[in-house]
Amino acid sequence: QVYTGRKLFLKYDQDKLIEKYGLKHDEEYLYLKYIGTEYRIDRGNGAIEYVADDEWTDCREYTIVMTIYDFLCCSGQEVLPPLTGQWQPVSRFVTAGSSPSTAPFVEKYAKAFSGKVEEVKQACTCLGGKQTERLAGADLTFEMPVLPGFSVLLQFWDGDEEFLPKILLLWDKVSLSYLHFETTYYLQGDLLKTILQTIG
Repeated sequence: QVYTGRKLFLKYDQDKLIEKYGLKHDEEYLYLKYIGTEYRIDRGNGAIEYVADDEWTDCREYTIVMTIYDFLCCSGQEVLPPLTGQWQPVSRFVTAGSSPSTAPFVEKYAKAFSGKVEEVKQACTCLGGKQTERLAGADLTFEMPVLPGFSVLLQFWDGDEEFLPKILLLWDKVSLSYLHFETTYYLQGDLLKTILQTIG
């Protein structure tokens, strides 16, 4: 799938992508940041690399690679709609049928974050997040920049004797102009995994 993604990416007009997303670039690479890590895309073969210990390393992580490709290539619109700042759960995007529940997946991260409000706060800040006013009584509310010009809203409630810890990710109401619905699950997983690794 990663190699298929490379071939599909190369069919797109890279100059238009540079203009559309304001990408840093040179003759060989396009550059962008994904959840706090620098990535670059080889303009000749479409391969994606990331910075690790000050060296560029080939990225084979399916969810990361496909999220980056999807973000750059999902929208057929010449001009993307501006983000509205109106947040909603991913389930709100489903117009028919049902979407797979994220609860079991998110719960393991909520448990891992339990009792670590300050550590989660520091990790989100380290990844470029901006703490915002608390919503719905959450212990933490962060707007997290995850891709160029695109953010999600992360809320975390710590657990106590009565309530289990809880994580809720909210998406701008025009998010599906930037990503396919399925890709929101990849991005969610990458974000929570990165926060946990940053804490560690």
